[in-house]
Amino acid sequence: MIGMSALPKILVIGPTPPPFHGVSVATEAVLKSALRERFRLEHLDLSDRRGIQHVDKPDLHDVVLFLKQWWRLIAMLREERPAVTYLPLSQSTIGFLRDSFLILPAWLSGSQVVLHLHGGNFRTWYDSRWFLMKASVRMVLRRVSYVAVLGESLRHVFDGLMAPYRIAVVPNGISWPVVRKLPHEPHKPRRFRILHLSTLSRLKGALVLLSAIPIIVKVRRDVEFILAGPWSDEEDRRQAEAMIARHGLTGHVVFTGPVSTLDHKRSIYSSADLFVFPGVQQEGQPLVVLEAMASGLPVLFTDRGCLRDTVTEGECGLEVRSGDPKHLAEQILWFLDRPEEIERMGRNARQRFERFYTSERFVRHVGDLFTLASGGWRPRRDVASVGVGGTERHQVR
Repeated sequence: MIGMSALPKILVIGPTPPPFHGVSVATEAVLKSALRERFRLEHLDLSDRRGIQHVDKPDLHDVVLFLKQWWRLIAMLREERPAVTYLPLSQSTIGFLRDSFLILPAWLSGSQVVLHLHGGNFRTWYDSRWFLMKASVRMVLRRVSYVAVLGESLRHVFDGLMAPYRIAVVPNGISWPVVRKLPHEPHKPRRFRILHLSTLSRLKGALVLLSAIPIIVKVRRDVEFILAGPWSDEEDRRQAEAMIARHGLTGHVVFTGPVSTLDHKRSIYSSADLFVFPGVQQEGQPLVVLEAMASGLPVLFTDRGCLRDTVTEGECGLEVRSGDPKHLAEQILWFLDRPEEIERMGRNARQRFERFYTSERFVRHVGDLFTLASGGWRPRRDVASVGVGGTERHQVR
């Protein structure tokens, strides 16, 4: 048996829950996994415990916190000498500059740097920067050994910035048991429940969904819409309440407020028939979509991030046009007229989750990438890219 001192050292940089969001959940999954049997994992915690409302909203508290984290990084690099440093990549100017102060010391210490992009907006941000910022991005990325993206359709994000063979596809993964649906009571009229669970905002598509509801209830009254989660913007909340009052939708719309526990979240999923994620902004691979699939719900989704890679059109859900409430209403009505399709696509969604998006699969792919970066495998420049799941198609020699 290999002693701990002989295992490759991996420095994992990133936040852990709380608050719960894609990056913190992924970081925790790596740290608590069986990868500890293959690698010596060290952790630099970047968490801001004040709550989800402070994520990606830098202030003076963040500056002080980062200075403490940076000094801790320097100490860890000097003492531990990790073979690999693994961290999430930001998609904003302030975020990238912060990341640069983490990446460059790791590179200077001789560590192989592996980045994980958990979103889909990096290229849009990069293309909108002026030339000095672009030059800085290129300089930093030249010091990076590998970058992971969430889906095949996001490889293009690094066109011209990273060699194709240094781009890996490592989708998100979660642990989620089979959800037992609440049985329909035969003596009561059926009421279909449409769920949107997220941090509620215009950019996540909450207002698009609310605009579609009046169209739907003109045709079908046997439907209820559940919007679960906190509002991220007070103006969006006021506009939503005004829309509900104007159209008389009080009997068809329920706001749960923040979903504070995992049991509460799973009970909400188990009570739903359809899941709607009509995102307007660019996305990565939202965990709520994976949770819905794992719960056996068909997903209505927009072409944002790698959602087309994740949800198979016509098998696990249906695509809707972004920002188009009429089209969203038509697709929801299509499902309401075909309950057998709700059942079929829900089963398919759970099967697809089990095949591609479990926490175990995510951890295995990250571990493969750690092995590749730490020298266990040698990358071949004649191979187009590291394959789906980090290294599955990568030819090793």
